[in-house]
Amino acid sequence: MARVVDPEDLGGPRFEFRPLPASPIVIALFMLTLFVVLVGLPLSSLSRGNLDLWWLWIVPPLALLGAMLLGRPGAFRVYDNGVELPLPLWQRLAGVPRLYAMEEIVNVYPRLYYVAGALLSPFAASVGTVEHLGLNLDLADGREVVVKFTPGIPRFSQGQEEGYRMAAEELRAVFREHDRPWVSRVRDYGPEEIDRMKRAAARPLMPFPVIVLAFFAPVAIIPLLYTAFTALAIPLDAAGLAALVTAGLAPVVAMLLTSWRRSRVRHGYLKEIAKHTEWRRETPAKAT
Repeated sequence: MARVVDPEDLGGPRFEFRPLPASPIVIALFMLTLFVVLVGLPLSSLSRGNLDLWWLWIVPPLALLGAMLLGRPGAFRVYDNGVELPLPLWQRLAGVPRLYAMEEIVNVYPRLYYVAGALLSPFAASVGTVEHLGLNLDLADGREVVVKFTPGIPRFSQGQEEGYRMAAEELRAVFREHDRPWVSRVRDYGPEEIDRMKRAAARPLMPFPVIVLAFFAPVAIIPLLYTAFTALAIPLDAAGLAALVTAGLAPVVAMLLTSWRRSRVRHGYLKEIAKHTEWRRETPAKAT
């Protein structure tokens, strides 16, 4: 049976934040593909004299536009007795719950998140220059939601955005009215464990020389393989070209996947540290 929360049970609205309809990088990518279509399609028609495959040109911008519309987040709202989560449109259409009463919110604590595509950037992710502060909500049904307050103009520094500050203040007031701390369920780590997680989170995701070598590897690998294929008289048909390009891009893909996996581990440490710090801050008696 589907879980249903009556909006009237949440009480009156106290705060509302509307996130950006799409990340700045996705919008920039859409504008770039649109520019390529508007310029490349006429040039292609002039050079080839036909537009039999014109529909292939408009597939990328239409796919991006569809992804932007389906991923458009809803509003984050704080009520007297609960919250409304800013779920993307596709989840709202699928009926994913977005209304949660106070008793269904287990923990609330600050959480760093990467801006747009920086999660896969070993350069940016290693130093944390494109992270912003959001609110992590641990829910009773096991879900974990990060409410993001990304500004309209990217800021390449960490800090508290105005949306985060106002939302945090209002949520703290609601929790105080319900005589509840922000963090109700947390493991009590010892000082040695906290220090270990801090050291692990502070390590670079990838050594800088490895990043540089991985990015420049295709420039060396693809010409070498092309020369080898030619010398061995291996036909460069579609399968051969696909193998050549795949081998050339393999170091970059491996480096990006390794960076992504390690960034997830790093954010797991940062999440536990933030949760534990918030719990200690609200329960000073336990910290002594």
